[in-house]
Amino acid sequence: MIPIVPAIHRARAKRRGVAVLLALVAVSVATLLGLSLASSRDASVATSSNLSKVATVRAAAASGLDLANSILAKEDALAALDGAELFTKVLINGASVRAEVRDLETNRPATVESAAIEVIVYADADGVAQVARAVGRMPATDAPLRADLDCSEFALLGTGSISVLDDAHVGVWSASPLAVLGEPVRYGLASGSSSGLTVGHNASVHGCVAVRQGAFTQGSEEFEQSLADKLCPIPAPIHVPGAPIPLTSETTVAQPSLMLDGLVSHNASSSGDARVPARGSLTLRGTVTLDVGGNFFVERGARMFVEGAAVLVVRGNAVVDAGTVEVAPLGSLTIVAQGDLTLGTSFVGGARTNPSEVRDATGAASYDGGAARVMIYAGAESRVLVADGTVIKGQIYAPDARIDVESRSAIYGRILGKQVVLHEGVGLFYDPTLDARRGWSNRASGIWTETGVVQEAVRAITTLDDAALLDFAVKSGVEPDPPSIAEAAVVLVNESFTAQDFDERADDRASDRVRAQRKLLKSRLMQRVEALKRFHEQAVLTPIEGSGAGLTSQGFEWSREGDD
Repeated sequence: MIPIVPAIHRARAKRRGVAVLLALVAVSVATLLGLSLASSRDASVATSSNLSKVATVRAAAASGLDLANSILAKEDALAALDGAELFTKVLINGASVRAEVRDLETNRPATVESAAIEVIVYADADGVAQVARAVGRMPATDAPLRADLDCSEFALLGTGSISVLDDAHVGVWSASPLAVLGEPVRYGLASGSSSGLTVGHNASVHGCVAVRQGAFTQGSEEFEQSLADKLCPIPAPIHVPGAPIPLTSETTVAQPSLMLDGLVSHNASSSGDARVPARGSLTLRGTVTLDVGGNFFVERGARMFVEGAAVLVVRGNAVVDAGTVEVAPLGSLTIVAQGDLTLGTSFVGGARTNPSEVRDATGAASYDGGAARVMIYAGAESRVLVADGTVIKGQIYAPDARIDVESRSAIYGRILGKQVVLHEGVGLFYDPTLDARRGWSNRASGIWTETGVVQEAVRAITTLDDAALLDFAVKSGVEPDPPSIAEAAVVLVNESFTAQDFDERADDRASDRVRAQRKLLKSRLMQRVEALKRFHEQAVLTPIEGSGAGLTSQGFEWSREGDD
């Protein structure tokens, strides 16, 4: 017999099954929520722990910069470096910290000759690593004993007038290794006056300060105010020596004319014209002087390559027409034009490492050794014309000549002339490596006396030649910086000198009285050096007004564990 279950009982059984199922679902959801909450809590704890580690390592890296600052403030700190290593395995807040010091220009280990440095601090703790960087110029403690007389600290300097027309640009060369220092770019007239200086309404002089005659800034407040006013005060008019004009060579037989196509490794001279023919190629190797009595031409499509230290003297006019003049990494070129110098649709500068770079006038050109490899001098009553998209990576020094840069051309380096006109759409991009901080804008340089007056011997310099510079050294006891990297450039009048024997030669030529004065002066200058060192010990990380000294933090960056 089959039992008959009433319908009401069957309904109650179904409801009880549903309730059990709902209970099981509720328990499962609660369990999942609990597990999720626990997991989230564990993740939050882990995240908090990581953030704490990051903060610890970041603080350790910052403290490492402070430690590096105090070490570098000591005398001969760079001389004591072990390669690039300043210190290693220093424990700070449980983190292992080490520091390197590199030359900002070469990226090699810093030496006593390094003008600017980069400090790199590595900090590591429990697998978390960070890197802190700071850059700055080393204190120029030798500044009182040295003098930069060719005004290379100025991007644009005029002895008569300057015109920066609409859409022209003056600024820093961003590819220069010292551009990261963010130092202001100086421009203006040697007189320190605003009269004769014209800047178009739409011209760009961002990051620039204009030279004005006035007392050096005293303290950070005055310095910041001068920056806000976009001014660079200098107490006295700037003395600009004339360009060196060499005597006629007497050791080389002059040819009636020269056709330069191929390799030249010895001195040569011409009583007439000289030319590098169209689509020709000239290579100058070794220490070579070419003395051209007439005009000099680099014709269309021609290439001139300098491997050594070359000096090109042109008694007539010099023309580079759609040509290329390049200088090898270990080479240098000095051009002295007594007549007019015209460059059109051409390139002059260091050998280009980027094959795709032809003539970049935008300001983004590769550095390729910078502006120090090429020095161009122009004589009195000359005219320098840079036109038709020409690019020069070098320096133009023509205190008695008119200089025009036009037609979308660009100068990567500096310009000094009597009348300088930057026409519409051109660019002047200053290379801050040219500023050795031993010039007019540094009150501690050898240009100034202890009382802040220009040395009489400075204003007595007529031209930047060997005889005048040696006479300056004898009278002042201050060693002048060579006006050009080309070793033969300083030899344009009589004989050459090197840094090693310059002081000895100066003493040999001086009288007993002058030698005694030089000895006394050097003793006083060394006392000033020591005072400057003590001064900089207090503020290596703080920029010193007007000098560009000090370290500027470049912030922090992540580093993988064990990644140096």
